[in-house]
Amino acid sequence: MVERFPFLEDIQLQPEALKKVLQGYDSRLLKDLRSRLEKGAFDRIILTGMGASTFGTYPAWLYLLKGSLPAFWMDTSELLTYASDLVTPRSLLWVVSNSGKSIEITRLLAQKAKFGNPYLLANTNISDSPLATQADLYIPLYSGDDFTLSTRSYVGTLATTQLMALQCAGKSIDREMEDLQITLQGLQDYTEKWEEHLQSLDTLLGKVGRLVIVGRGLSYASAMEAALCFKEGPKINAEGMSTGQFWHGPVELADESYMVLSLAGEAMTKAEDLRLSLKAQSLGAKVFWLADAPEKEIPSIVLPKYRGIGLPIAEIVPIQLISINVGKQTGFRPGDFRYLGTVVTTKKEMF
Repeated sequence: MVERFPFLEDIQLQPEALKKVLQGYDSRLLKDLRSRLEKGAFDRIILTGMGASTFGTYPAWLYLLKGSLPAFWMDTSELLTYASDLVTPRSLLWVVSNSGKSIEITRLLAQKAKFGNPYLLANTNISDSPLATQADLYIPLYSGDDFTLSTRSYVGTLATTQLMALQCAGKSIDREMEDLQITLQGLQDYTEKWEEHLQSLDTLLGKVGRLVIVGRGLSYASAMEAALCFKEGPKINAEGMSTGQFWHGPVELADESYMVLSLAGEAMTKAEDLRLSLKAQSLGAKVFWLADAPEKEIPSIVLPKYRGIGLPIAEIVPIQLISINVGKQTGFRPGDFRYLGTVVTTKKEMF
């Protein structure tokens, strides 16, 4: 029996968070911006954030690229310093931050005039935050703030920014709204049985030490966010990377103490990634395949039901439950911070 605590409540509230996105998302808000994009008002789109907000916008960036839009994806700390020349007066600066007030975001806002006052598109859950109030166009994340680690806000970021990116690229989002509705039902069914899943995942994985999470496409976002979840929560040194990068060096770490969580991802690369996962298993690594259905040749973790753009939303929930089990091994309960808090608002005092 697991005692209820804030991070677990955040996990259980994720279906409600996705429901709020579906109820609140207003496609009409992007009508004028889409028209300006069609007329060539911007020379580039720069999609930026920090932490989970960075990882949660990776799928949106992919959809911008598929729509043949000149788009860049970069964390705000780099954009403020070494990559500041990327920002032009004709940039569409798309900033995502759950709180809307983390230190890099407020510094970016302070330098907006220096950059030539690019158009600022903002997503945040806090309507009176500096980011929301200074934006040229503010669109909520709709999902609500988290008690602890990024959970509900991460779901809101994935859902809202993917819909927005598709609209920016001139696509209809009718099917994607259906994708999220199907995913919502999957999350509800899965989280209702959280105790059962928590126990089965604990039994399946056992002791977790050295850990890497790999994925491609939409699942690359999940790999990066998963690593952050394990670092912030149970405080273990986990790596998140693309499946391809894993085979350019990190695979040398493979042995019985090295665990690989392999995200099956989308159809385009699923067969290849399964083959690579089986290869890593043959080299001695403990490999687990996260997919919509189990595989006979490899230990599998079945995701909540999803469709389409709901994939990265479904992928992260089992990861969050695994982090609770790992916390029992390390003695750190996910959501209990040692050095930071839910919002990083200063560097001088904390680092």
